[in-house]
Amino acid sequence: MINRKILKKEAKSTLKKNYWRIIAVVFFLAIVLGNFNIVIKSRITLPALQINAPLANTIHTNNLLETTIHINHLPFDLSSYKPTRGVLANLFNNIISSGSFIFGLLNSFNQLVFHEHIWQSFIILLGALLSFFYWFFIRNVLIVGEKRFFLENYNHQKTKFIRILVPYKIKKLKNITFTMMVVTIKEWLWYFTIVGGFIKHYAYCLTPYILAENPGIKGQDAIKLSENLMKGHKWEFFKLDLSFLGWHLLDILTLHFLGILFITPYKKCCITNLYFILRENGKNNKIPNSEYLCDKELDKIEDKYKKENYLYKEKETKKWLHTDYNKKYSFSSIVLMFFTASIIGWLWEVGLNLFQYGFFANRGTLHGPWLHIYGWGLILILLLLKKFRDHPILTFFLVIVLCGTLEYGTAWYLETFKNARWWDYDGFFLNLHGRICMEGLLAFGIGGTFFIYFVAPFFDSLFMKIPKKYKTLFCILLSILYIIDFAYSSKYPNTGEGVSQNFSTYKNTIDLKTL
Repeated sequence: MINRKILKKEAKSTLKKNYWRIIAVVFFLAIVLGNFNIVIKSRITLPALQINAPLANTIHTNNLLETTIHINHLPFDLSSYKPTRGVLANLFNNIISSGSFIFGLLNSFNQLVFHEHIWQSFIILLGALLSFFYWFFIRNVLIVGEKRFFLENYNHQKTKFIRILVPYKIKKLKNITFTMMVVTIKEWLWYFTIVGGFIKHYAYCLTPYILAENPGIKGQDAIKLSENLMKGHKWEFFKLDLSFLGWHLLDILTLHFLGILFITPYKKCCITNLYFILRENGKNNKIPNSEYLCDKELDKIEDKYKKENYLYKEKETKKWLHTDYNKKYSFSSIVLMFFTASIIGWLWEVGLNLFQYGFFANRGTLHGPWLHIYGWGLILILLLLKKFRDHPILTFFLVIVLCGTLEYGTAWYLETFKNARWWDYDGFFLNLHGRICMEGLLAFGIGGTFFIYFVAPFFDSLFMKIPKKYKTLFCILLSILYIIDFAYSSKYPNTGEGVSQNFSTYKNTIDLKTL
């Protein structure tokens, strides 16, 4: 008999030791594996948007609870939400209409690049092939990779996010993919008997954990070992699942954010702990095939798992960053980088407007050739995210948060105190009050991360070649020009066609559209 209270207590302790990395793994795989539900509020007067859009919604193995929320007494579902602007809007609309990420991606690519000149039958065939490729080589392998992370995390509190890719680093990928395919097919066939499907679901549920521990085990042996480990424990496993029902209801009330931030990681830690208990019982009772549970490093309590002691040799990971991204920047370099980012941002937006609409527009609130929101954004991510630079994935998400907060706050200030808008994301996919949108945030995340690891060190090396007296002179002159421009623009901001629009007029137009 398994004591669920002790199991859950140990799971909370495990979760606490490596919380943020566990959250990163759960969040990443929830998106990639298509198990991500979230409710997001759309712009000014639209009701809430319900998102249940898997990254690859072609083969369903998990059906999560969904919820619909009503605002201003207006029912709103995903099918009625139609963003109208941007690449992500086009992709989103195609995904919703086709019901599949892959088919939606192909249709979107066909429309944007080939202007719908590709035959529909070719799209369907290619989509089916890519769907199977994704399910076979990515989804199933990442499920095993996730189990590998949680197995190592059980006794090694500094287990890194990258451990989810262990199945790709060893020469057992073929065995993993075929075993996972056999499990899926067998479980699917058992569901024709209805009751048998539920029983076999729990009988086979430890197979990914077994493959994560020993990827070299034969498929049939792994499945049989899972059945042997689960003998007499399927009902207990079912009751463990049932004990999370209240948590799932609470998850709905918190718009599924609690699921990502606590419930799902907590449950996965519980199941991992249960696996170790059943694993130990199986080894002590010498059940058939228990000799394959031989990764002794998993039982050691250490900070990190010693991958050199793993059962299979992993491919050496090449260092992809060769720049000194952890370097300290002098004050003069930071000032020059502020203006560099501001000017690059100005050139980007002016050029984009010229390319799209065919006329020059001096973008931004200032009158000079700079967009200082880009400069301040760069300074923030360079200074505030310095201690996270050794973690590129975490840095990417933090850049999105910082830049999103800065952009939203700036837009709110300009609308509130200047009664005008200098940018408008109305109609873009997942926009918030038209001030920020997913497309822009991803661009900031990619651009900001690239700047931290490559551009900033490169520019700093260039700035260091400038004689100190000239560099100081440049900083002073640019700062004086910027302060003058900022002071003048605070009273007389830059406005005009393609630059800004009256916010009161804009808001009235939006309100009329939503009536």
